[in-house]
Amino acid sequence: MNLNNLNWKYSNPHILEFKVVSDDIDILGHVNNKVYLNWCERVSWDHSAKLGITPDTYKKNQCACVVIRSENNFSGSLFIDDEIAISTWITKTDKKVRLSRFFQIINIAKNHTVFTSNVDYACVSLINFKPVRMPEIYKNSYEVTCDV
Repeated sequence: MNLNNLNWKYSNPHILEFKVVSDDIDILGHVNNKVYLNWCERVSWDHSAKLGITPDTYKKNQCACVVIRSENNFSGSLFIDDEIAISTWITKTDKKVRLSRFFQIINIAKNHTVFTSNVDYACVSLINFKPVRMPEIYKNSYEVTCDV
């Protein structure tokens, strides 16, 4: 199946694919909520790398984009051996201090969205952890990547 043809909210998805494993399952028998957030972090870093921003970029510039708000919506459950596709898009940026991402997880077999998240980030200094203006590389790399 072409993962680009799933029911994505926006065009131009940046997709990673995962299969649910036993370590993802909690005592209720479905994927633990924290696993969804781990998948979001993984696709976020992968997308950032594609845009030219890596952890080394953060270290070199002594600043990083950190989560300041996260709104998570669960609309289904995932179970062992389910295959999922997750995508992220940058939905807005002020090119100063803030940017936002949208995440979507789809159960591939059902082509059904089971999770979405809107996340706001702020650029902070890695020296004092206070807000700082984005370096030029962040402004140029962290462009809106969807048709909002």
